[in-house]
Formats: sequence, structure tokens, C-alpha cells
Amino acid sequence: MSLIKVGKNKTRIFIITYLLATIFILPTIAFAGSETPQENEPQGVGNVPEVPGLSDNVIQYNRTNITPFEQKEQLLAGEPALFAYQNTTMLFNSTMNCDLVITAESNASPKIFALSLDSNQTMTLAINISSNPLQDEMVRNKNLNFYASIEPNVTVQLTAQLKSYINQTELRQEVNWEVNASKLTWMYWNGTQNEWVKVPSFIDQNGYLVCNTDHFSIWTIGETDDLTEKTQAIIDMALIYGAIGVGLAIILAIGITVFSKRR
Repeated sequence: MSLIKVGKNKTRIFIITYLLATIFILPTIAFAGSETPQENEPQGVGNVPEVPGLSDNVIQYNRTNITPFEQKEQLLAGEPALFAYQNTTMLFNSTMNCDLVITAESNASPKIFALSLDSNQTMTLAINISSNPLQDEMVRNKNLNFYASIEPNVTVQLTAQLKSYINQTELRQEVNWEVNASKLTWMYWNGTQNEWVKVPSFIDQNGYLVCNTDHFSIWTIGETDDLTEKTQAIIDMALIYGAIGVGLAIILAIGITVFSKRR
């Protein structure tokens, strides 16, 4: 009888142990297995900065622990994505899948940059943001120390919208002059004519400087005067040659006067 009781006790202990394992261990394993890859990705240590006009359907990625250098990101068709890095925040939207390769200098602006893309095929888009000219572009007066090279890896038909958030208080500290937001415009570099080409731009209701384009290139933002730069250059040359002409006329008049007196 004692052996039978011992056997029953062992059976009870085994059943109780099994039940405890089922209650506590299995849910833990199931929870660990339910973690998504995104949750396992390294995340930034800071908060994602506030972005004006951000819609509710934007997927946010906290990368505030890194300054992007050839940082690879994936943008899915129809899924707006915000990537918050240590030095800049970028908002993207595309009608087709797009692989992004992003580089941004630590002191580069704008602090909030947005690109909406409507293309006819998938692509890889290399984006390089710098505070200085990236190649041999002409340096402009009253420029916002911002140069963005946007290069697709394929020839593609597209329409795109570029946006940069304009914070005049921050800009005044960065560029050391009073920025007139109403005169700001997007421009792209024309390597054939070696000049910046202004693109019609406007400030939207959320404070972004916006322009539309059908091609990518090297882009910048700066103030524009009422006169075009070419017109101003023509006026400057006319003034110079006019001054030279006046000087020659005076010299000629003096020479004639002196020659007449000698006769």
C-alpha cells in the first residue's frame, strides 16, 4: 500500500508541475515569438521631433541615435514614412516601392525635409544633404546653406514635390542674416548653363516651402530678388561699361582742350 501511495504522490507532483509550466512558461515563449522585426531594430534614444502637418497614417521610425551616412531605408508604396535622425527629420511618400540611401552632414539643414514621389516604376533613390556645394555649383548670396543631391538609379518618368520647413528663428541663427520667407525659392543646378534655375515655390499653411518638379538634380533654397540674376548681371555690366565710356569721353575732351590751346 505504501508503494501505491508514493506512486500517486509522484503523479500528482508531475501534474502540478506540468500545469504550472503551462500557465507561466508557454505564454512567455509565445509573447517572445510575437515580437515584430521592427520592434527588434535598434531605436533612437530621443523622442521623434514634432513635425507640423503630419498626418495620422505616417509610420514613424526613430533613428535619433544616428547621423545617416549611406543609411538604407525602405519606402513602401502608399505608406508615408517619417525617419527621425540625430540631425534631421525626413518625410517620404511614394506611389511605388522605393529604396532610399540617405546621407546628411551633421550640421546640414533643413531640419525637416519632405519628398512626395509619383513615378512609373520602382527605383533606388540616393539622397545626399550638405551645407556646402556638393560638386562645382556656384555659391549664391543669401542661400540657406542647404544643398540636396537627389539621384535615382534608373531613368524614370516622375512628378515630385519637395518641401522644407521654414523656421525663421532657427534660420536667422544658422545663416546670420534676416531671412525673408516671402522671397525664398527652390532652385536646381543646371550644369550645362552653370547656373541656378529658380522653380516656382510657395509657403503652405503648415510653414513649408514647396515646389513641384518632374526631374531630380542638385537642389538648394535661397532668397530671390525682384530682378532675375541674369538681368542684374546685365545691369551691372552696363554700369561698368558706361563708367568706362564716361571716363574715356572725359579723357578725350581734356585731350582736345589741351591740343586746342597749344595751337
